Amino acid sequence: MPKLVTPLSELKVKNAKPKDKIYKLFDGNGLCLVINVTGVKYWHFRYKIDGKEQLLSIGKYPEISLAQAREKHKEYYKQVKNGINPTDKRKKKLQNEINSLEKVAQIWLEKNADRISLTHKESIEGYLRNHINPQIGNLETSKITVKDVIKMAEIIEAKGYLETLRKVLNTLNSIFKFAVSKEYAPHNIIADIDRKNTFKQAVKRNFPVIIEPKKLGQLLRDIDNYHGNLITKYALQLAPHVFLRPANLRFAEWSEIDLDKKIWRIPKEKMKTKTPHIIPLSKQVIEIIQNVKKIIGNGKYLFPSPTSNLRPICENTLVQALRRLDYTKDEIVAHSFRGIASTILHENISAHGIHSDAIERQLAHSERNGVKAAYNHAEYMLERVKLMQWWSDYLDNLKNS
Repeated sequence: MPKLVTPLSELKVKNAKPKDKIYKLFDGNGLCLVINVTGVKYWHFRYKIDGKEQLLSIGKYPEISLAQAREKHKEYYKQVKNGINPTDKRKKKLQNEINSLEKVAQIWLEKNADRISLTHKESIEGYLRNHINPQIGNLETSKITVKDVIKMAEIIEAKGYLETLRKVLNTLNSIFKFAVSKEYAPHNIIADIDRKNTFKQAVKRNFPVIIEPKKLGQLLRDIDNYHGNLITKYALQLAPHVFLRPANLRFAEWSEIDLDKKIWRIPKEKMKTKTPHIIPLSKQVIEIIQNVKKIIGNGKYLFPSPTSNLRPICENTLVQALRRLDYTKDEIVAHSFRGIASTILHENISAHGIHSDAIERQLAHSERNGVKAAYNHAEYMLERVKLMQWWSDYLDNLKNS
């Protein structure tokens, strides 16, 4: 006749003290609390399967309460009664979790952390978080089908996010290439998808620009009169003067800026070209930065999020501000300031006297020779200092005319 066991109470579990050697308190049907000599307590389930005794760890107390331990034990006990070994089932579940697309994507992203910019990494994390993982992230990578991917992609397509869809599929293509090389998957199924004939294609368009002097001057005045968040206003004011990619502006850190030397150094990890970049600071830019400093103080980012100074403003902040100023997406976007500067600076070489190579270097356009690019981030610096001051003066003249 089986030995009767008095069920444990929460008080008895809580008050169990360590002894000179490990001992157990039993709750019945194989569930017991093990008390280590150091006082650590953890739950075990002892059971027999095919005549062999097995031991399964349920977790530590108090992280796993008595009630929670009983709930887990109930599930495992039922499996044993049905001839299922809960230890084998848990191992299989863990193996599936390790090989899930979400886990493989995480490993791939960590492996490539040094090869991609921080902003690109943030974009990929967004594709995974918002589109990929909710639909197929929990599936075992080797068992994902073309049908699974197309079903996920059609959800994005139905929302009209065609450019996002293109980038999501590109991201999946890279992940599956990695998965095949690491034997997480037998084949890159993304390569089997005829994207052109399966999905609608995004129409590629250049970023809109405002280069007509009167209209550009009005835009600058409108920015100065922006009545929204003050940090957003300063970011908008800075954008046309430094003509950086929007992400570089968003992620600007105080540690990168030297007001005494009048330079802003962006590390290569943040740059699309994977080379460091220097921005000479004009008098107007320094004034804007000093205005920011008066209200921000010693935080990490020049333009922190309104909800947390540990994060920068979100990627849509500047676009939304431009919409509040009644500028449509067909007139201007956050990236437009680069096109505006590039067009006007190249058209006015006779006025400012700086050659095209120096302009291209200041725009941080990609350098075909990677070795040359690594050492040329400070190339034409004297010309670029003059260029940036001319550009700020030009913008001020338009604004005040």
